[in-house]
Amino acid sequence: MRRHLVPKLVGAVVLLASLGGGVASAFTASNTVQGSMAGEGIGVVSNYIVTNVHYTLIQAQGQYDKLVDIGGVSFTLNAPATQVGYGLVNSGNQNVGGGQCTLDTTSTVANTYTCTAETGNGGTPSGYAAVSEVTGLDVFAAS
Repeated sequence: MRRHLVPKLVGAVVLLASLGGGVASAFTASNTVQGSMAGEGIGVVSNYIVTNVHYTLIQAQGQYDKLVDIGGVSFTLNAPATQVGYGLVNSGNQNVGGGQCTLDTTSTVANTYTCTAETGNGGTPSGYAAVSEVTGLDVFAAS
């Protein structure tokens, strides 16, 4: 009698598994996904024009009291920007200082940004650079 039960049991398991698979696929077939967009485009990228550059000089903290650092900068852009920063570079075109900029709302000149040197851990002025090291200003802006 046992011989006849094994095929029936296996048949019942196969039947239930196939029905379960059909039910599972019925549940997944009813999902809805909202439309989304993806794409690529081309737009004009043009340069900002930087004018009215002014440096903020501060007394350096060190063994020589006569050293002077650049602790910030201000300038005017020819168009508004949402992200603005600056870098100070040396003769080897290496970054030796810099920081972030904010729109100067007190200026009478439109699109004037005031920038301060970044500070590192513990408030140390990592964005400050000695005047004697700096040979260039690198302004980066995006809108």
